[in-house]
Amino acid sequence: MNKKLLYSLLGLFIGLVISFGVNANYLIDWSNDDLCGWMESTTIPEYIQDEVDKREILCYGGIAVSTLPESDSHEGENGTAFPSPDLSLIPEAIPDTNSDYSY
Repeated sequence: MNKKLLYSLLGLFIGLVISFGVNANYLIDWSNDDLCGWMESTTIPEYIQDEVDKREILCYGGIAVSTLPESDSHEGENGTAFPSPDLSLIPEAIPDTNSDYSY
């Protein structure tokens, strides 16, 4: 009974080790731009962040770059002021006239 349990646990452990190796290797096929696209996400998976750090990729705007562009400072006497968003990127709200509720 104990040998069966030991072999089962050993098989499970070997399976986990193999699956972790397979999961880590699939990022080899990803380009630097593919990884940088994830860096624009609000939640970056840890394995993506680890791969970007391992490759020492510098990302800007979702693509890999060799240097960061110079940016204007938004710091003023009252703290940091953020630039206004580009209004062309904000979609216009269209009311749904077929719904039972109103806004």
